[in-house]
Amino acid sequence: MDFKMDEQTYGDLNVFGGSENNFSLFALFKKTKTVGGRALMEHWMRNPSNSIEELQKRTAAINYFSSSVNELLIDHDQFDLILHYVNYDRGFLRSNILDSFFPWLSNRIKANQNYYVVQVGIKHLLVLLKYADELSSQFIDLHAPARLQELAIKIHTILEKPGIRYATSLSHKTQFSFRQLGKLDTLIRRENRLTVLELLALFYELDVFEGLAKVAKERAFCIPTYLEDGPISIAISGLFHPALAEPIKNDLKIDHQNNLIFLSGSNMAGKSSLLKSIGIAVYLAHLGFPVPAASMQTVVFNGLITTINLADMIESGLSHYYSEVMRVKKIALLLTERKRMFIILDELFKGTNAQDAFDASLLVVNGLAVIPNSIFIVSSHITALADELKAKNIAFKYLEHLIVDEKPKFTYQLKTGVSTNGIGMYFIERENILGLLAEARN
Repeated sequence: MDFKMDEQTYGDLNVFGGSENNFSLFALFKKTKTVGGRALMEHWMRNPSNSIEELQKRTAAINYFSSSVNELLIDHDQFDLILHYVNYDRGFLRSNILDSFFPWLSNRIKANQNYYVVQVGIKHLLVLLKYADELSSQFIDLHAPARLQELAIKIHTILEKPGIRYATSLSHKTQFSFRQLGKLDTLIRRENRLTVLELLALFYELDVFEGLAKVAKERAFCIPTYLEDGPISIAISGLFHPALAEPIKNDLKIDHQNNLIFLSGSNMAGKSSLLKSIGIAVYLAHLGFPVPAASMQTVVFNGLITTINLADMIESGLSHYYSEVMRVKKIALLLTERKRMFIILDELFKGTNAQDAFDASLLVVNGLAVIPNSIFIVSSHITALADELKAKNIAFKYLEHLIVDEKPKFTYQLKTGVSTNGIGMYFIERENILGLLAEARN
């Protein structure tokens, strides 16, 4: 079973682009040196995992690069030139004297693009082959983490192929004769093209690990750890939203004894930002990526579904309220199918009247509360719901605001309990809405 996310959740968390000053998680982590590395990272981000073995291998590799003093000796131009060369479908050279001599002679008479591509491509490839040999030995000798050992063995296997082994033995500084160049081109493009592409793909993965380690160090992100057995549990300390310049950090702990969080708080208290922060942490942990927090320990879930910025479906003839109902139905079906889900619902049923919103929210929250193998975080302005929610596994949390010198002050700190006072009328009065309406009447 794969890890389930949908487009609504990707949009809520601004994974590949969003409205929060164009922030995206993809742009945040886009620190690779190669185009292939960036493409691999995007592939991973579109395919979260619920394999604890795979996630632990990734986090161990990132930790290795975080503690390493040496950078990967690869760069964008080098890989572009190699990739262009091995995929170049013109100007093939051969190892026999005549077929290799005439292209060389033609190039001597007048510089030839095809010959240039071969010369430059081979030169950069030989540098990479030599470095690959050194790097694979280093990973094996230093007892690197399991995934890096696996990559090292694959690299070593590639380098042991006869044609590749011959190329690895040569120096890129050598002035090759036309016959040597023809032999190398035959070995590489005709006989081992797919092998070279496989080698590049292994380096793309190393590139991603190094880029993720850089983000972790630069942004003070933690590497998540995973609980292999036992009931559902997640503990995050120092959680923050990575788009904020000076974020307020919060701690969160959820387990099977309080697997539903009822979150309240006034407008502007930061509920949506906190919910997004939690969703981002859960999502990144299921990529094996660094997380914006001081520490994180979690079980592995089978999916993450959020409903934070649910849009109207006007083109389908659906009202906002009906869109909310259909969203809850989808979640119920996923809970039945997958078990162990992480669900975040922000402001349930705000698209209908107050009484219907109260009744529907009460029904849904009580229904979720009796599901023991998933985690739910539900925010609501309807604080009166708290008096009706009796399940023992519901934890009540709120984001506080204070009134200081008759003005609201937001601490963005998560507290235990229920928010009982709003500030909506404060802004109505501050902006003199009643006075303006009175003037408009005259």
